Amino acid sequence: MNGKGADVNGIIKDSLSSGTVYDIELKKSYAYSSFIRQNELHFFITFPELNNQVIELILKRDDTSTVKNSIADSLFKTYSKDVRLYGIWRYTEVISSGNGDNYASFATDYFMEFKADGTAFSWTGKSAGGSGNLSIEGKAPASAEKGQWYTEGKTLFLFDPVTKQKVSILFFAEENRMMLHNGDNEKKVFQRIR
Repeated sequence: MNGKGADVNGIIKDSLSSGTVYDIELKKSYAYSSFIRQNELHFFITFPELNNQVIELILKRDDTSTVKNSIADSLFKTYSKDVRLYGIWRYTEVISSGNGDNYASFATDYFMEFKADGTAFSWTGKSAGGSGNLSIEGKAPASAEKGQWYTEGKTLFLFDPVTKQKVSILFFAEENRMMLHNGDNEKKVFQRIR
């Protein structure tokens, strides 16, 4: 601020943060707290040399359309991500019935894409018929559900930034196969597309 650099070290929880600001030029640390309200960041710094006076700074976004990442996006980029999951995966569920002339089958393809920046996409593609011809989509369509992901050990965490819901699932990954296991004996084996 004002052409001077500072290091900020703190803890973020939801739209609140607190910690210290270290003035690089003056070599002094100051306590801070902050919160975000709509397009404003309210930043409070305590100055001991001014009888612990608290100064409030209000920072406003110039154009919200240019801000691509929320605080949650930034946080998810720092979480660990198992590199074996990067890419696009497909799980195919096939339902078939009858035999001979009465044979029918229906296949549903479930796709998941895990990006290195912590972004995850999921979408469904369907095909029906008596043969094994399935179409493979090479990238997430515009209608794909978007979320965020990270891993801890053998657990995959998926987070919906809109609803704030987080789910976890066990995983096992090889170069071209990934198994997801919800703990209730339901296992799905995904094949790598890309």
